[in-house]
Amino acid sequence: MPLDYHSLLTAFTLSGCGLAAAFLASWLVSQKERFLMAWTIGVSLMALGVLVYGAYGKTMSPALGATGYTILLIGLAFVFGAGREFRTAILPWRGMVVMAVSSSVAMAVPMLAGYNGIAILMLNAAATIILLVTAWDYWLGRAEARLMIALLTALYVLTGLSFVPCAVLLLQDGQWVLPQIPANWAEDLNIGICLTTLAGIGALSLALNQARLARGHKRDAETDPLTGLLNRRALLARLAGEIKGPAALVVLDVDRFKMINDAHGHLAGDDVLRAFGEILTLSARPQDLAARLGGEEFALLMPGTSLVSAAILAEGIRTRLAKRDFTGSAGAFDCTVSAGVAHTEDSVIDFDALLHDADKALYAAKRNGRDQVAISSDEAEFLAQIRPLPDGQRGSADIVKLRTG
Repeated sequence: MPLDYHSLLTAFTLSGCGLAAAFLASWLVSQKERFLMAWTIGVSLMALGVLVYGAYGKTMSPALGATGYTILLIGLAFVFGAGREFRTAILPWRGMVVMAVSSSVAMAVPMLAGYNGIAILMLNAAATIILLVTAWDYWLGRAEARLMIALLTALYVLTGLSFVPCAVLLLQDGQWVLPQIPANWAEDLNIGICLTTLAGIGALSLALNQARLARGHKRDAETDPLTGLLNRRALLARLAGEIKGPAALVVLDVDRFKMINDAHGHLAGDDVLRAFGEILTLSARPQDLAARLGGEEFALLMPGTSLVSAAILAEGIRTRLAKRDFTGSAGAFDCTVSAGVAHTEDSVIDFDALLHDADKALYAAKRNGRDQVAISSDEAEFLAQIRPLPDGQRGSADIVKLRTG
């Protein structure tokens, strides 16, 4: 039974409207994902363009045809923009305008001049190019969700290529003034594929958005909002799930932080914490876990690291903070940090025991004048404290063992 082309156009229009409503509802739930609004506008314009195209098929009015095709091409430009914004978080207005204007002019000029065959040919060529460029944009961002984005890319490619047979048949016929809209197997195949892939593209796009939202909620639940580091709960969760020993733990505490808040204001205190969070992030290796345990206390868990190596890294962190200058309500000030380092050889890390050892070393550093790194060694019942060298510098060679008792 042959396909009813006008029924397929109506079905595409209704499907487009329903999909646009779904994207709008998703955007209203999470307005942070702005690409959903671009998608809503794009699909709505495409549905409207197809509706106007259906009216053009009954009247064959050049003005109506140019209007419907222009709306459709602008909608495709918005779909391209939504894909780019999904990947980069930036809507490419300039590219969208160039894409929409150039393709619309290339189509509208022959349409209004009475050469609707050329206009339809230009429409098919423009739609193919826009959809393939959109597919490539999604493919570039496939690292976010490889399987879903690969499927989404394939659907965009399939949709774009479905316009090629329509253009080929027009070229073969060589009839540039058509008494009616083209009606052949290529047109039926094109609208059938578009109707099918529209649903698939919409479903995958919404699924990608939901997956991104879920990752965002998980990241927000695990991240300290001020410093961007892991929070204590996330650190413990990582330890339970993926981190194996041996490992070293560095616990760091900003010295006299309450005095900073009292003298310079809480905004200055927040600046100190953010700056220290940046220092920790830059100092940590890819496999290390940097976290804010609470208040002015931080931790750096270093899998596969020796006690001495961890102490050297902690000393570098201490030095970097000491060199930073801050400004508060009472003027310029500097800031220091004390650190305690502990180590375990066990493959299963007992975080509470490791934290207890690191805290003991931290307290020793505080008692001995702050602005220093202390190393805990429970087996030998020693603490090693890194002290200033004669020239004011500090280094791994300057380790003096002190008895705990």
